[in-house]
Amino acid sequence: MNHKLILSAFTALWSAQYFASAQPCPPGYYSTNGSAPCVPAPPGYYVPTLGATNPTPADPGYYVSGYAATTQLLANAGTYCPLPGMSGTIPAPPGYVAPSSGSSAITPVAPGFFAPGFGNALATPTPAGQYTPVSGMSAPVSAVPGYYVPNLGSFSMTPADPGYYVPTNGASAQTPASAGQYTPVPAMSAAIASPPGYFTANPGSAAATPAGVGTFASGFGNSAATPAPPGQYAPFIGMAAAIPALAGYFVPNQGSAFPTPAAPGYYVATNGASAQTPALSGSYTPIGAMSSAVPTPPGYFVPGPASSVLTPAPVGSFVPGFGSFVATPDPVGRYTPIPGMAGTIAAGDLDNDGIVSQIELNATLTNYWPYSPWLSMTNFGEQCGGHFEFALTNASAWDFSVLYATNLPTTNWNFLGPAHPVYQFSDPSATNGAPQRFYRLRWP
Repeated sequence: MNHKLILSAFTALWSAQYFASAQPCPPGYYSTNGSAPCVPAPPGYYVPTLGATNPTPADPGYYVSGYAATTQLLANAGTYCPLPGMSGTIPAPPGYVAPSSGSSAITPVAPGFFAPGFGNALATPTPAGQYTPVSGMSAPVSAVPGYYVPNLGSFSMTPADPGYYVPTNGASAQTPASAGQYTPVPAMSAAIASPPGYFTANPGSAAATPAGVGTFASGFGNSAATPAPPGQYAPFIGMAAAIPALAGYFVPNQGSAFPTPAAPGYYVATNGASAQTPALSGSYTPIGAMSSAVPTPPGYFVPGPASSVLTPAPVGSFVPGFGSFVATPDPVGRYTPIPGMAGTIAAGDLDNDGIVSQIELNATLTNYWPYSPWLSMTNFGEQCGGHFEFALTNASAWDFSVLYATNLPTTNWNFLGPAHPVYQFSDPSATNGAPQRFYRLRWP
């Protein structure tokens, strides 16, 4: 059976009878005089009583969706009716909520929340990694690199702390910089490798540490400094490389801040040495920091290694050349009267019999006069009758032969006669008008 059809027929029959008898308008209907004929209240309006002359508009927060309504309906949560006489509700738009039934206005979601679509009764907390900085937002914003959002319902991002970084969008946590890296300022999206000369030993570092004296850090990204190896040194902080010791210096241990000069008696021949070398016998190094040893000069010797001083040849011995480690005794017939002599002097007693004979004296003086720096003629004087007089330095008891020539460059000198102490001689041919004459002495 069609109940709707029977009900409609009954309603129509009742309405006809009612209006025909000029009865008051029933609820849901109205007329200008409150009596039939009546018209149904239109959507947005309702008539709650009999005999109404005007329909009542739905209140804000309420609506009437059909005709002949006797009551108004509450707007559901998530919708609202901002004006009187509304025939339907309006869904809360994105970014807004209608939190309860019968709302006549919508509420923007607070910062830290969002409303993603239409008809929201409640706001959604912003998830970790995102934020909503202002009210009325329909979607959260992802945290940008360098920032993170650790909690639900956040309205702002948190910058990464110094020592940390955030490399991606939408992060809910910050990442500590690894050992060998650092982040010196907030809100960094990547860590910086420690530069040459510096290192970062621990994760989460906000600053790089300079390599200490005696150490270095080569290249980028060092998590520790390297001690300078033997033969090299690092005199300052923050060095990217160690310095090789120069010749004359050495570095015996690792981690050194300065080189050590070679000690007297030692030398260092090359750069980057970790040890010093002793001067060999026959050589010496008189001062520190020498890069080579010095051969002993003639007259001196060095008997052993690592010497800083020379030993003069003692009296009775000599050293004829360079680089000697022993002195040579004087041979028979020669002598060395003072220390440090490079050669011997021929002695007067050539046959070592304890007596200097005339022959030995002649041989000795023959060897002496050509090389003596102390023998010279002085105080020349002309006497009467062609007699001449002179003096000899450093000689007072020997007779000399006097030679003469009229041409100084000649090699043909003529014997004039002996000169006796006080070294006087006569030349009768030296008269006025004679050619100029030159004299020299000879021994014997």
